[in-house]
Amino acid sequence: MNEALNFLITGMANGFIYSMIAIGFTLIIKCSRVFNFAQGEITILGAYIFYAAIVQFNLPLPIAILMTAVAAVFLGIMIERMLIRPTIGQPILSTVILTLALGGVLRSLMILIWGQDLLSLPPFFPKGGVHLGQVVTLSYPHIFFFAVSIVLIVLLGIYYSYTRGGLAMRVTADDIVVARLLGINVTRILAMSWAIAALIGGAAGVLLTSVTGIHYGAVEVGFKAMTVTLVGGMESLAGVIIMGPVLGIIETMVAGYIDPLLGGSISEVASFIILLIFMVFRPHGILGWKTIERV
Repeated sequence: MNEALNFLITGMANGFIYSMIAIGFTLIIKCSRVFNFAQGEITILGAYIFYAAIVQFNLPLPIAILMTAVAAVFLGIMIERMLIRPTIGQPILSTVILTLALGGVLRSLMILIWGQDLLSLPPFFPKGGVHLGQVVTLSYPHIFFFAVSIVLIVLLGIYYSYTRGGLAMRVTADDIVVARLLGINVTRILAMSWAIAALIGGAAGVLLTSVTGIHYGAVEVGFKAMTVTLVGGMESLAGVIIMGPVLGIIETMVAGYIDPLLGGSISEVASFIILLIFMVFRPHGILGWKTIERV
């Protein structure tokens, strides 16, 4: 029982990081109908930038966080302005291929600048954790993961639901033509959605790599977040927020109980098995929009 509860908490902590990355997918899909295959690279690039600020430039932690946030927002805006905006009106497949190419370029830049070695951030958390009774130990990194993830998700939800900018994003997501007729600067909203996606992705990358270490191969976390997006529902922020912890729990449970029995890394492909099942039986996801077309 003790072991299962620890797996549950670890999975939920990892799952909230998946949800943060998946929110980036969903925001961009809702506003521009583009599936950004470079979101994993943007996430880990944020971790590399934080590493450069805190280790290579030896900046204080608050300034390093601010520098990483500004760099992530700038990156998101530049991607939208220089790469995505010129493809408006072009076939959607060309834009999707463009994001794939962007991911390859960003990954190559990470290797070129920081090399292929595993890099480690300074330890930010004390050893040990908080004991919940005599059953569960909640480690300090996981407490921090929970706190930061929930705060960022709540702040995003408040912005999206109760501010003028969030209202403009929702109108743009529903119908770009109507948004233009209402006087909304759609290009600015699209740039904002890319900036927020890059910011949240960078924050998730820093959280993830603060424990696992920074390596360009960690961009594969983007594929797990992609599963969260597709299974939760591409148009649903609530769906990806719910599905992230669910996927994290499934992965840790499989790693803890099934992998030792089968002698393999079934947990590494568990997310793709789930994705395959949903794509066959419920392709619009748990809370996604079910679209019916007359043919």
